[in-house]
Amino acid sequence: MTRRRGASRPLAAGGAHADVEDRLRRALRSAPDLLPPGSSVLVACSGGSDSVALVHLLCALRDSHGLRLAAVHFDHGARPGSAERAAQAVELCRRAGVSCRVGGPGDAGTEGGPAGGQTAYRGARYAFLERARRRARADRVALGHQRDDRIETVLLHALRGCGFRGLAGIPPRRGPFVRPLLGFGREELRDYLRALGETWVEDPANRDLRYRRSRLRYGLVPALREGVGGTPRRALADLARDALVADGGLERRARRLLSEAAGPDGGDEARIARSAVLGYDRATRGRVLRKLAHDMGFRLSRRGTRAGVAFMGDGASGHGVDIADGLRVEREFDRIRVRRVRHAPPDVELEIGDAGCGRGGTRLGGHRFEIRWGVLEGTERWATALPSREMRFPLRVRGPRPGDRIRTPAGSRKLVKLLAERRVPASERRRVPVVESADGRILWVVGHAVRPVASPDPEGAWFAIGVTNR
Repeated sequence: MTRRRGASRPLAAGGAHADVEDRLRRALRSAPDLLPPGSSVLVACSGGSDSVALVHLLCALRDSHGLRLAAVHFDHGARPGSAERAAQAVELCRRAGVSCRVGGPGDAGTEGGPAGGQTAYRGARYAFLERARRRARADRVALGHQRDDRIETVLLHALRGCGFRGLAGIPPRRGPFVRPLLGFGREELRDYLRALGETWVEDPANRDLRYRRSRLRYGLVPALREGVGGTPRRALADLARDALVADGGLERRARRLLSEAAGPDGGDEARIARSAVLGYDRATRGRVLRKLAHDMGFRLSRRGTRAGVAFMGDGASGHGVDIADGLRVEREFDRIRVRRVRHAPPDVELEIGDAGCGRGGTRLGGHRFEIRWGVLEGTERWATALPSREMRFPLRVRGPRPGDRIRTPAGSRKLVKLLAERRVPASERRRVPVVESADGRILWVVGHAVRPVASPDPEGAWFAIGVTNR
């Protein structure tokens, strides 16, 4: 990346182009993070009026801002004449005093060209620009999007349905990609080039009415101007600016709430105190939910977001709602839990046939347990001794089932209520081993409750059983 002095055209005092350059200079001063002084900048130049104007404007500011400039052009090779337009873009950059390198789909990691239309071309173009930036060790990639592009994006998003972020249109910066020209209109930039005596390349695809943006640009926007009157472009630009401010406030609130979240745990789970969630509005909860989902590899639909936000406020403990295929929001007492749903293998129960000694294994809720009985090693995590005369073999070690009850000193209790009082989350109750006698009595809820002895017999035999989770 080279820095060439004096290659751009000199300013003409009082000229129309001088005013545009001064406005851009002031805009960069008011947003120092956009193109910091001394930056190494790669300019994406399609050869169209916006990107050619961007090249000239940055050349005019090159010395005062200490910018190091180079340009790149992406030729996707999908339309007739694309090679000629690439050559024209290189020449236009050369006349401005900036070298320009041409790349294609192979440079973007998509050998053979992208398939899938405009979205695929856009993805390949950005992949190429990112690779080119790294190769050039540039700080920023400057894109030529201007105010009219932003207005069209606002309309497209509004017609599709969106929130503040969509109404903000095109952001001034996203990572290393920056758009310094969002304060300028398309015709204003073309007038700037005419004042310099410069030309640009017209891409016939821009007028292809098969594309939504072209239909909007040459159909809806002119119709709005005629039907509504006034300055709809200015109103839409103001809407985008206000939405960007509102979105920034929403983002800051979401970051505060996210700072209170535990996880995601290995990308599979996140937990937030419900009291913290209820302290924020629905829009902030939705933003947080989408960010947590994104971190786990999911993209939420508007319907999924609404369902999750509603459940955060109104959901009962022990319940949940699916917000995407494989992603669920649950409430566990005073916590909101967002977790990836993995289909656990089926439970494997263990049968103990007699009062002898032995060992075996079981799997409950995706967790494995080792069971010993008769003689224990003393290393078991949970252990108990049951009166042999009350045994009815075979015993069964299994997970809880609906309707299970256990007798306690306070009387018969539903197992689900016992575990709830013990603060065992609903999502973990399948993992609690239960020892059942052949006559259906629950003898032991491992780690929580043992059926009391009906009539103590100090001289009687006892059956020892221990459990360890693996």
